[in-house]
Amino acid sequence: MERVPHQRFLHPNLEADVALPVYPEALLAQRLPPATVCVDVVVDAAGQVTAVAPRQDGDCAAASTGDTAVLLEAVRTAVAGWRYAPALLCEAPVGYTGDDACTAEGVVETPTAVRLSYAFRFSQTAGRPEVERVGAR
Repeated sequence: MERVPHQRFLHPNLEADVALPVYPEALLAQRLPPATVCVDVVVDAAGQVTAVAPRQDGDCAAASTGDTAVLLEAVRTAVAGWRYAPALLCEAPVGYTGDDACTAEGVVETPTAVRLSYAFRFSQTAGRPEVERVGAR
C-alpha cells in the first residue's frame, strides 16, 4: 500500500488485557521441550478476529505434528476471543500538508481489515507450564 501525504494508517490495538493461550494439561506429563507456535490472525474492519491460521517459518513449530496441533488449538481458542480497536485509514482532504492526517479537519476514517502475525512460546520449568507471546509482526 503506497501512502500519500494526506493519508495515515493506524494499526489495530487490543482493546484490553487479553488471555494468553493455556498450556494444555494433557501435555504436561510429557515434559516436552519448548515449542513456538506461530499464527496469522485476520482482524476484520470491526476489530473482530475472523480467522486464525498456522504459520511456519524460522523458529515456528510445524503445525502438523500431534503435540504441536494441540498447542495450536490452544492458541486458536485464546486468540479467537481477542478484540481490537479496528485499524483505520485516515484520509485528510487532498492538499493537506500537516504531519498527521488523522488530526486534520474533515478527515475521513475508514476501518480496515488486517492480518497480524503472532508467536507463542510454550515451555515448562519443573513441571510448571509457561506460555508467553514472543513476537508480533
